[in-house]
Amino acid sequence: MGATRYVLGSAILGLFWSSLLKGVLTNSTSRCDYPPCSCDHYGRLTCDCKEEGEELILTTDGERRLSPHTSRISVSNCSSVMLANSSLISMTGLRSVDLQNVANLTLVRQSFELSPYSTRTRIYVRNSSIDVMPSFVFRGDVEAITFENVRIGQLSAFSFANLIHTENLRLENCRVETTEAQAFKKFEVGYLHVIGGTFGDQLPSRTMNDIEVSHKFMLDGVKMGVVRSNAFIVKSPRTVAIQNCIVDNLESEAFDVTAQGAVIIKNNTFGSISVGAFLGIRADRETRSPPSSASLTHDLIFKNNSVSNFEEGSLMFDRTSFRPELDNLIISLPCDCQMLPVWKNYVLNYTNVYSRFYARENLFVPPQSQPQEPINETPETFLCLDGGIDGTPISFVDYEGRHCSLGGSTLVFILIIVGAILALIICVCLIVWCCRRRRQNNRKKWISVPTNAPDVVSKKNGVIGREAATSGTPVDSRITMVVPDGRLYRETEFHVIVEKAEPLTTEL
Repeated sequence: MGATRYVLGSAILGLFWSSLLKGVLTNSTSRCDYPPCSCDHYGRLTCDCKEEGEELILTTDGERRLSPHTSRISVSNCSSVMLANSSLISMTGLRSVDLQNVANLTLVRQSFELSPYSTRTRIYVRNSSIDVMPSFVFRGDVEAITFENVRIGQLSAFSFANLIHTENLRLENCRVETTEAQAFKKFEVGYLHVIGGTFGDQLPSRTMNDIEVSHKFMLDGVKMGVVRSNAFIVKSPRTVAIQNCIVDNLESEAFDVTAQGAVIIKNNTFGSISVGAFLGIRADRETRSPPSSASLTHDLIFKNNSVSNFEEGSLMFDRTSFRPELDNLIISLPCDCQMLPVWKNYVLNYTNVYSRFYARENLFVPPQSQPQEPINETPETFLCLDGGIDGTPISFVDYEGRHCSLGGSTLVFILIIVGAILALIICVCLIVWCCRRRRQNNRKKWISVPTNAPDVVSKKNGVIGREAATSGTPVDSRITMVVPDGRLYRETEFHVIVEKAEPLTTEL
């Protein structure tokens, strides 16, 4: 009887404690119960900090811990947010994390560590500021990572690492002030796109180290300072696109890319390019065509690019892997008739430099035995600046025709000088001839002396006088004295008295 009572009492006590524990767990608090966050029945956590000024901490500890049943996290308009380490590891059903408009986002090691049972999780960070991007911040099966309009003070080594089954990694309009070596370290991704934004004063060697891209690797509109050798080590992309970028200095073999398809380099502005900067871009060994099948090589399009400082071999490509297509290469220097063939030779002929670099990748085949696909040159392949450093681009062919040949402006200038000299000689001859002609005509001219002499003869007493000038009597030109011009004569007044005798009549 006593034993039965003891067993019955133990059962009742066990039921009491189990019901009490169940009630405590059911009514336990989480981050969903405190502002500025709230949750819905689908496990979506939404935090909007428009009216909250305190720091928002996302963690699995304390009363405001994150629920393991959370499926989506959305945080916006917060002045400060901290995502603690391993705070997402218990969320087996997590599908996305969206952080936007965060003035100060603090991440620590393994902030984005996911549960080994979660799959296809997407991470978005938009319009936010991160002072330090720590090492190993990601871990797990992340389908997509998007950083859009984010300021990153320091991108530490191994910031992007330990990624599994990642399909897209996209950095758009991000401003990275300092980048450490191996910031992107050894992972596989389908699409790796860096669009817009800046990467500080320099990209060190192995910034992207041993990244395997299955589809497309693209740098679009990125502004970079000095790009060190082997800054980009990328394997197996089917398409490589480097476009609309501004690069101050591109060091030798800055790109170490083994491509499985076409390479497009267009609309870029390069300040200085060292020897062999693009020679590290080559075909994947598994897809490299044999030397006898040149028709199977991939296309390498180098179009609408400008460069300010380069030398022989700066624009050197692996011609055993690609068919280079050059078009609209703008040399951002004033056109110079003496330098045009030198610049062209730097791009088209670099046999000695090519042999030195090529031997490292093809030690088993002598460089001189490798077939080199020639680069097709068109009138628009090479351009320089006409009219100084701020001039307009003009093709080498047009500039040579206008300024560098006898059929151009030089001959025109010579003809202008000769024509001016001939015109001057003709003018001098005409002046001399006119002077002589005038002198000869002046010698035959006569004038009256004196100039105020009377020109009529008075009928009264036969005296020459001016009173008869208005009488209408005819002029007697025989009394006008003329002398040659050019001599000095004293004026002399002649008084002519005409005497005439009349017969006397005498009356007898």
